[in-house]
Amino acid sequence: MAFADPQPITINAVVKNLPRIDMGKATSEYNLVEATQSFNLFIRSQDLKVEADGRRQVRHNITLTHTIFATTTVPQLIRKCSTSIQHYVGDDPAAYDDVGIAVSAMVTAANVVKLNNYES
Repeated sequence: MAFADPQPITINAVVKNLPRIDMGKATSEYNLVEATQSFNLFIRSQDLKVEADGRRQVRHNITLTHTIFATTTVPQLIRKCSTSIQHYVGDDPAAYDDVGIAVSAMVTAANVVKLNNYES
């Protein structure tokens, strides 16, 4: 089942609806271009190389890129955030879902501010 099209993201309390611009095998890309900025959301799942013992891992990734266009007085700015979930093929889906949900719950507004202030 695919993510919604358009995919809503909220930036500074404003919802931006990013339409899907590309869809491939286990990937989707969403993009919104405005006069002064753009938003790009990339969602993918990929097989990783097989380990020596024959086990395979899979990675699921979401990346949001926010670009502020350059002006005559200000250079271009790019802001990016991503998250990944990686697990072995055949692992218990409920268990690796729990790991991703735990990280998602930890990424609160307060903790993002702490992270960006170099707290660890």
